[in-house]
Amino acid sequence: MKQKTILVSIILIFLLLFPSIALAQDSDFSIRLSRDNGYGGFNGEIQGTFSIRASGPDSLVEVQFYIDDQLIGNLDSKPFNLQFHTRNFGPGVHTIYAIGVLADGTELLSNDKVNTFLSGEDAMASTLKLIVPILLVVGLFAVGGAVVPALLGKKGGAKPIGEYGIAGGSVCTKCSLPFSRNVLSPNMVAGKLSRCPHCGKWQIARRAFGEALTEAEGRLRADSKEGQMETATSADERLNEMLDDSQFED
Repeated sequence: MKQKTILVSIILIFLLLFPSIALAQDSDFSIRLSRDNGYGGFNGEIQGTFSIRASGPDSLVEVQFYIDDQLIGNLDSKPFNLQFHTRNFGPGVHTIYAIGVLADGTELLSNDKVNTFLSGEDAMASTLKLIVPILLVVGLFAVGGAVVPALLGKKGGAKPIGEYGIAGGSVCTKCSLPFSRNVLSPNMVAGKLSRCPHCGKWQIARRAFGEALTEAEGRLRADSKEGQMETATSADERLNEMLDDSQFED
């Protein structure tokens, strides 16, 4: 029993005299990655130039940076930021960490950052996987936004002034006359993408209410429309007019 007590005492004294020997992760000392130039996708996949940024106690005087237990650099002054390029390491999974040294010689172990380094070709392929679906959605939306409103009026007719349907009425920003917004026209946040049946101008048609509609209806009656409000033209006419006049006004 006495020998065991002596052994424990020796171990405690050893740890007190040489605190840098025992390393453990410390929550006050950590690293993070920031992308300087390159690809940083999902699942920790990266390619290009990155910086390891270390932060710790005020008494931190040195930081040693490691990738897979290989020392890649050390800094003895703030900011403790070390830049590296993934091409200097083989493609695959790599573990990044740092050891911080305090003014009293104590060493702290940072958290690990496990990342998959990609080759330039793999990074390009991953990038395309991300952006192609987005480009397709944007392209379909753009085409639909231009063609759908033109086709919506294929069976168009006339409505009495003051009747606008579910989507309500709007006042043309060009000719200041009222018209019905089609409920199927694409929403563009500020309003619906619409073409005025009176002047033919495309615009983001905001829904109008009250006095604004009343004044526009008065202008329409005075414009010899005899109480009728055009709502659409044929699809062929719309498509031809789109080719001749594609100006948008908001």
